[in-house]
Amino acid sequence: MPQAVGTAKHPVAHRRSIWVVTPTRGIALLVVLAACAHSPARGTSARSADQTDRVAPAPVTAASASVDFSREIRPILESRCQPCHFAGGKMYERLPFDQAATIRTLGPKLFTRIKADDEQALFRRFFAQAE
Repeated sequence: MPQAVGTAKHPVAHRRSIWVVTPTRGIALLVVLAACAHSPARGTSARSADQTDRVAPAPVTAASASVDFSREIRPILESRCQPCHFAGGKMYERLPFDQAATIRTLGPKLFTRIKADDEQALFRRFFAQAE
């Protein structure tokens, strides 16, 4: 007489499905996914993957070294720091971002809000021209 599925003697009754996510399988899955995310795509070497991620900085010439506060820096600050650090804002008295002197005084501390590499490079050039 055949055994019914789910009884103690039927071999399928004691197997766990591989699709059930247990804590151990969940951690293993995360480790595998993290390793895949950091490895280069198939067919490329690690060196070529690193080279494609980097963008060569533009050479700094005399014409590009001069950064205009009102034309280049202030619009970035207005998009990130308004209304608080501009006229009428709650931080304007202590840190008025519409004044170039304030921005030069703060220097790289602004990078907590200015995250884009190209914008940070612009700010660094602005800081350097004050020296």
